[in-house]
Amino acid sequence: MRPLGRYGRHVPPHHPQHERKDLIPLPTVKRDPRWDNAKFLLILLVVLGHAIERGCEYYGYDRSLFLFIYSFHMPAFLFISGLFSKRTVQADKYNWKKLLPYVLVCLVLGFLRDLSIHIRKPEHGFSFYNQNKISWFMLALFASYSIAWLLRKYPPKYVFPATIVVGLAVGYVPFISEGFSLSRIIVFFPFFYAGYMLDRNRFAEFLDKKAVRAGGAFVFLLWFVICVVFEKHVYLLRRLFTGQNNYDEIPNALGPAEFLYRGLAYLISAVVILGFFTLVPRLSVPHMTELGARTLSVYFWHLPVLDVIIHMDWAVDFIHQSFWYHLLLSVVLMFALTYLFSWKPFTVPVNALLDPWRLLEKLRPKRGKASE
Repeated sequence: MRPLGRYGRHVPPHHPQHERKDLIPLPTVKRDPRWDNAKFLLILLVVLGHAIERGCEYYGYDRSLFLFIYSFHMPAFLFISGLFSKRTVQADKYNWKKLLPYVLVCLVLGFLRDLSIHIRKPEHGFSFYNQNKISWFMLALFASYSIAWLLRKYPPKYVFPATIVVGLAVGYVPFISEGFSLSRIIVFFPFFYAGYMLDRNRFAEFLDKKAVRAGGAFVFLLWFVICVVFEKHVYLLRRLFTGQNNYDEIPNALGPAEFLYRGLAYLISAVVILGFFTLVPRLSVPHMTELGARTLSVYFWHLPVLDVIIHMDWAVDFIHQSFWYHLLLSVVLMFALTYLFSWKPFTVPVNALLDPWRLLEKLRPKRGKASE
């Protein structure tokens, strides 16, 4: 039997596609529950990170936990997206039907976020330009896929180092953090591209090695301890881990060598992400694996609702009691919102936004009926 091409078509043995050596091999289609488990744990951290942010101005432990979470959770999401991007990135034609809906989700999510703020602050307006709070991730996904597709014919061994250099250099641009999530797109793109470069089956085998699992777990826990014990010294990295600030906005700057801070942030994020993956269950786990496939719905809905809840008078009083009261409230909200927004009534609208073409096809009148 002749081999299948990238789109499922049979191609001749001497077709140029067989001679392409620069393409990264496509992985097998078999679904690995590890990545759904990872996404479930990461979306829990996304919700928790947003819930505890309010307490960062009051409690050192909140700052420690916030820094720990933000050092790896969104880069890890982009890395996983990169792992599963190969078919789209290596396609000869730009898959605009898949990628443009990311911008649509970004717009709707940005509107919901602005609306939630407008409810408690009527003076707050609506803006597409400022996408730095929550909807930036969808814009970053769109940009990452698009940039990787444009660079698909260039050797990854050259492209990847170049993306890191650009990520280090962008911090010197004074206006880069002002809008359209440009800073975050550029700073976090190396994580997406790293995922694109790797074969996820081989990467999974690497993670399963005993030495890697032991070392990864140690590094992950060590970084958590550092964030707690040395919070006052490492918290300055917060602005680097969020990816949205230029070097002028970072305290204790190193002068012309400010890029070293971001280099350190890149290194920490990379090893902590690796450590996190070594701790993720490899086999299917009830609820965890299933809900891990619905994380985008949780990401879409949680912050507008969370923003309203944590600014209610009772929640503000609860937060001001102590760090432990605030942590308890945050953990309860983390699980409640994650499970709530994984339900079908919330996943269906998000899936419709991600595939509006199907809805348009259903709404389009059939030729027979139209002629009548």
